[in-house]
Amino acid sequence: MLSVRYLETLVLLVFIACYITEEKPLRKRSISEMQLMHNLQEHKQVGERQDWLQEKLKKIISPSNKPQQGQPANVKSLLLKEEFKKSI
Repeated sequence: MLSVRYLETLVLLVFIACYITEEKPLRKRSISEMQLMHNLQEHKQVGERQDWLQEKLKKIISPSNKPQQGQPANVKSLLLKEEFKKSI
């Protein structure tokens, strides 16, 4: 079996390795890289907002064949009404 001394040394080495790697970042990011990441996040948020708004508008404006309170159902009926008024 493994000796206690060997296990203590192994735990100490793992602890030191974790401490060293956690302490130092790999490298600092440049300003342009930070700006690029910011712009990417902003672009994603705008896209998500547009998708959300599109879904909300689909729920509000649903296509139907019924005209809404005095509004004609389509352009053809509007033109027919205008021609009818002219003939009178």
